Amino acid sequence: MGTRNTVEPLQPKTWQLDQDRSSAQGYLYSCSLCDEALVLSKLFINPRRVQLVFLDTCPGCGFELEKTLKVQPSALPPGKRLLTNTICKNGEELFVPGEPLEAKLSRGSTLLRDFQSNLATGIEVLDETLALRFGQLVSLQGEASNALSHLICVRAINPLPPGLDSDVVFVDGGNVFNAYTMSKHAFSLGLDQERTKLRIHLSRAFTHHQLSSLITDELAQAVDQCDARLAIISDITALFCDPDVKEKREAFDLFSRNIRSLVILAEQRNMIIVVTNLQSRSKAMDNALAQTAHVSATLDDKGVHTQVHVTRHPFIQEAKTEMVTLDNQTLTRYLQS
Repeated sequence: MGTRNTVEPLQPKTWQLDQDRSSAQGYLYSCSLCDEALVLSKLFINPRRVQLVFLDTCPGCGFELEKTLKVQPSALPPGKRLLTNTICKNGEELFVPGEPLEAKLSRGSTLLRDFQSNLATGIEVLDETLALRFGQLVSLQGEASNALSHLICVRAINPLPPGLDSDVVFVDGGNVFNAYTMSKHAFSLGLDQERTKLRIHLSRAFTHHQLSSLITDELAQAVDQCDARLAIISDITALFCDPDVKEKREAFDLFSRNIRSLVILAEQRNMIIVVTNLQSRSKAMDNALAQTAHVSATLDDKGVHTQVHVTRHPFIQEAKTEMVTLDNQTLTRYLQS
């Protein structure tokens, strides 16, 4: 994203800005200690990028942004995409193309968690916890993630509101796409089942090299062609961990590059990309996925209920987790009710 000609000056204090959250369409980065406004952006920016651009120092109070940086929803001025504090002379570096920042870097320690989901599942406790936003790569671990991804897929097709009225690109890496489930969700939402099927653009991979090619070479073009706001990559580690894969190190390196490319695509296209991983096959791949995605959660089916553990999110503190239980029900029962 080129920003040199689109960066606008930002009012220095948060209380000088219109923060009507009912019409919030952007992200406001500021200092929680002195209310100094740093960046107001239409797209999500890795908080670490903001820290680096401001040399990890608040221009208002001088404290370390690693300890004071926060993000909250805020209205954007009409026609604006990026505004920065006047002290910021290199706002274009907030959107440096290429490799994203290493996942181990902090995303800020006091980020607020009061966004509404851009894409709602219809399950209130999940929507409050996951808070899916445009510009995010979302990693969902566990068997139940497949059922949730199918629901999210149809909810994205649902007209506005509460859906996105968007086509969906579904890259099936685990051979788990279920057309019957999609039709069932479409029927329950009152959608035309045949038209819903036509709005899901399905590609299947049968080797890890095929899956990698779909992700890195074809996904962006497919997203652009159908103007999709959502893409789903199913059971992403299955093919990379296939017993026929002999070069394990090469497979892991390829997998890591694929995950980083998905982060970039989600941010550049301002869309949601959901990656599912139905079971743990490689600890290294699990960690790479969980630590690189903007949002990482595990759905643990306990037999009588499903627990959702959010281990990474822009709006929770680093190294902490959030856990919710789906009201003594499994996710499958939710989706069948």
